[in-house]
Amino acid sequence: MFRALVNSTSNLITKTLAPLGQTSRSMSKLKSHSGAKKRFMPTANGNYKRWQVGLRHLNSGFSAERTNRLSRTVFVDKTQKRMLRKALPYSCSK
Repeated sequence: MFRALVNSTSNLITKTLAPLGQTSRSMSKLKSHSGAKKRFMPTANGNYKRWQVGLRHLNSGFSAERTNRLSRTVFVDKTQKRMLRKALPYSCSK
């Protein structure tokens, strides 16, 4: 009897202390890296696309071929992909 009373009061306390009706014992969500969210776009097959660097300024001496090549998006390599899976946990299901 006493154990049932303690369990019911502990449930009442955790429900009142939890914000917005959530239980306090639930797992917390993982945070996505805000800089990675702005720089990398996930694709449908689990890869990530990114822009190439070197096109913002100091490129007046570049050839037209080089500026056109730098304006395209590219896919990240294997090591960046492993880092981005940790930095953006909810971006891709694969």
